[in-house]
Amino acid sequence: MGLLAKSTRMFEYMLPWQQANWESFVGSFGNLHHAQIITAPEGYGLREFCLSMAQYSLCSDIDKKKNTWCGVCQNCQLFSAGSHPDFHVICNELESAQGRIDIIGEYSFRYQDESVRDQKGPLKKIIPIDHIRALIEKFVQRPHIATRKIALILPADRLNINAANALLKLLEEPPEDSLLFLLSSEPSRLPPTVLSRCVQIQLQRPSHEQVQLWLKDHTASEDIDLALQLTDGAPFKARQICESGLLQIQKELFEGLVGVCRKTASPYQLSKALQNTDFEEVIKWLQGFVLDMVRWKNTGKSPWWSANSEQDLKPDKFSNERLFQVYDRLCVYRRIARGSINEELALDTIFLTIQKMVR
Repeated sequence: MGLLAKSTRMFEYMLPWQQANWESFVGSFGNLHHAQIITAPEGYGLREFCLSMAQYSLCSDIDKKKNTWCGVCQNCQLFSAGSHPDFHVICNELESAQGRIDIIGEYSFRYQDESVRDQKGPLKKIIPIDHIRALIEKFVQRPHIATRKIALILPADRLNINAANALLKLLEEPPEDSLLFLLSSEPSRLPPTVLSRCVQIQLQRPSHEQVQLWLKDHTASEDIDLALQLTDGAPFKARQICESGLLQIQKELFEGLVGVCRKTASPYQLSKALQNTDFEEVIKWLQGFVLDMVRWKNTGKSPWWSANSEQDLKPDKFSNERLFQVYDRLCVYRRIARGSINEELALDTIFLTIQKMVR
């Protein structure tokens, strides 16, 4: 079972860097806007925080001294069992089937075909309009056992345009006794019509010391510092790449990029080796590689991967103009990555472009 299924009291798993945000939420409880966008970079515990908000909002015997839900009332027990009738989760197939918190999948499968659980092909990353229509039908009904209805939509920036437009009905005419939480690591991708109808809450980032201490308790990896560097300090992403093998794939990608730049490695072989790696994730890594080159060239700070590069791969072989051109192209690919795209061809093109920018 997932993290929440193992525990029902906030203080047993509330992330240490979220305490200030939690106190702010509890302090304003009872006067909450009906629709809120909660944002944090991917991997900082956004899902944990919002699930905590949901259980606290449903609990019928809140512990006001400890700022927790009780964990023993019928609402808390049903919530932790994944069967609360007044709690709804809307997400894409990928989150439902492969998300790291089981309870999200358990609730979201109410809105999805059962075959998604065993699907072997690519899982959809977009939230379709059908899910929002189904949510509206249930959300307009009175609460079954709690005093309010709660819905989580995540990642909210994965709503397709039709789904986002359908969601406006709930935002503009919220049912009585309802709270809608939209989770997003990239709120700028949400339509302005959705953003303007919600209150936005940004979760605080943890300090480097907080993350290091937390990771030492949650992973046995010896590459914690490198993982944090590669994930911009995001604790859950750092743990994920350490435990899933993604860290090694990223190391091999950067080694391959050095070879492509030196013309000792084939761009086509490199893109072929990445066929089974998430395309959008690869694009983010490539953006990091280009930014490393920009910093190296303009500040003299060498990147972590440069220790193994040959003498002939130095920043003076790259012009700022070409580096920014490649970065702009990567930004375009990242924007269209959620649509229909030939990923292998796109990577071929990117790696050839990177090779050609070397003087």
